[in-house]
Amino acid sequence: MNYTFREAGAEDFAQIWRLNHRAFADELAQHEPTEDGLLVDRFEAKSRYFIALQGRDVVGMVCISITPPFSVESRLADTAILDTLQHPLIEIRLLAIDPGHRSKLVMAGLLARMMRDILVHPAGTLLISGVTGRVEMYERFGFRPLGPPVPSGRASFVPMALSLADLPDFVLRGLERDQRRTS
Repeated sequence: MNYTFREAGAEDFAQIWRLNHRAFADELAQHEPTEDGLLVDRFEAKSRYFIALQGRDVVGMVCISITPPFSVESRLADTAILDTLQHPLIEIRLLAIDPGHRSKLVMAGLLARMMRDILVHPAGTLLISGVTGRVEMYERFGFRPLGPPVPSGRASFVPMALSLADLPDFVLRGLERDQRRTS
């Protein structure tokens, strides 16, 4: 399958809201399902979205925010822990891939597109709220827990952080390969 990875435009948001609903209301049950099958994120206005497309269909997404407050703050017993991290902080959110397109290719393409954008701006630490069932995957990427899991709906999330200085070598090599392909 051929995929395109790019930053989302205004024309993509109806599909983003549908994918957001399928992932976080239907699949994870973090949010209650809505009749229209759309879920608009409360931090959307201050976030940048990166999408995976197959043709014109949005099949994956991830977004970043550089503006506090961050959603991860609601999962911390003491938000002062964020002051101990290397700044500036960037929060990564809403990683979702349609079940029919879940593959290393789509995941790698989304993350590479997002990281290209992050690495051209000054950044110190990446923040995420990792789904408890996927914590091992996040740890392979170098993320470390900032606290215990916190329930949200019927899902639970672990607040996590990764200093960009600690990006694993395999991530850096992958970003270099991706950069050569897109240059």
